[in-house]
Amino acid sequence: KPMFYYNKYVIFKEYIVYQGGVFNMLKINHLTKIYGDKKAVNDLSLHINPGEIYGFIGHNGAGKTTTLKSVVGILQFDEGEILVDGINIKNDAIECKRKIAYIPDNPDLYDFMTGIKYLNFVADIFGVGADERKERINSLAEKFELTDNLHQPISSYYFCVDSRTKAYYNGRTFCRT
Repeated sequence: KPMFYYNKYVIFKEYIVYQGGVFNMLKINHLTKIYGDKKAVNDLSLHINPGEIYGFIGHNGAGKTTTLKSVVGILQFDEGEILVDGINIKNDAIECKRKIAYIPDNPDLYDFMTGIKYLNFVADIFGVGADERKERINSLAEKFELTDNLHQPISSYYFCVDSRTKAYYNGRTFCRT
């Protein structure tokens, strides 16, 4: 397994079968993220071709999660450029999010959002129009008995309500078939 070192973590590289597409599925150029006086990520450049798999290994605070959250458009960064399949994450975050997935170690990533805001966010990613979105949300909210809870922050939901909301997007309710 080829590997190289960046700052405070190791990036391992493996290959899978090439599926076609552009030369760089992910292109990170000079990524820097600063928290106060600490540089969590300092001038990282990484180019990943289709069919390649990379993994970050490092101690807490090395910048692994910061890098990944920047790549998927969850976290704003201070310097550099991130391109997903040739699309700049800062210019078109929604299109980039259509092409990638992020599974956090803590699934409570969007707890600050209300249920309705989160469902609209997911609908935006999958390109569901306003009329269809409203119909689906209303129908499923009624079915899962969530109508009264959709305007509350997800963090305030009881586990069973939270699980029902997650069924909306984990079940790919908004995906077109």
